[in-house]
Amino acid sequence: MKLRNDHIVIFGGGSGIGLAIAKRFCEAGAEVLIVGRSQEKLEKAAEEISSASLHVAAFDVADCDHHRDFFEKAEAELGAKIGGFVNAAALGSSVLGRGYEPWDITPDEWTMLTDVNFKAAFFLMRNEINYFLEKEIRGNILNFASNAACMDIRGSYGASKEAIIKWTRALGKKYGHNGIILNGIAPGATFTPMIASYAHSIDQPYERHAIERFIRPDEIAELAFYLMSDYGEIICGHTVVADGGDNKATL
Repeated sequence: MKLRNDHIVIFGGGSGIGLAIAKRFCEAGAEVLIVGRSQEKLEKAAEEISSASLHVAAFDVADCDHHRDFFEKAEAELGAKIGGFVNAAALGSSVLGRGYEPWDITPDEWTMLTDVNFKAAFFLMRNEINYFLEKEIRGNILNFASNAACMDIRGSYGASKEAIIKWTRALGKKYGHNGIILNGIAPGATFTPMIASYAHSIDQPYERHAIERFIRPDEIAELAFYLMSDYGEIICGHTVVADGGDNKATL
């Protein structure tokens, strides 16, 4: 099993799940560009992975008008056409320093979160599809939702992730005919900085999951590898819920 494409851009690749995916893909021999808003954070990530095939570039995915310009910059950095996109950039409660679902979020905070988690997620996916179509690339797009989309109370975060699942399904069915494979992953509580407010150790029990532990980023990275592999194209337009049997999820 090998990656279906080996020149890949990972939005949100500077930490957490995105960083774990970047490491896994570099180990598989891919040329990988990790993207985030902080150049310093990206450079620290590059030091951690320590691979000649890893590239970094700062960009804010909320700048929807310049997605296509950035793709051309990324193509030049990678030295080849982009064959795969991983859309893992998102804002969570760690940005606000407290919970926000759904009663304690202000209108301004709602706008800040949905600009990235909803608006940018849609236009990024649409512009990636157009990039593949125009350049006649049989590419891969892997979206990141969340099992929050499967819970009764969604708020801004869960609602945006539910939309990503629906977009992935609709566009995956439509553009699979063009050789463009769209899939998604909806993780449960994964041990990353996003859940640092309640996850203090990877060995800490987490009874909300049936497996009674947090999910490791490298486990999600292995799933991402499969979905973007030559074997993974038999899954097209679907989002895999990888939440360890979360007892709050209703789907």
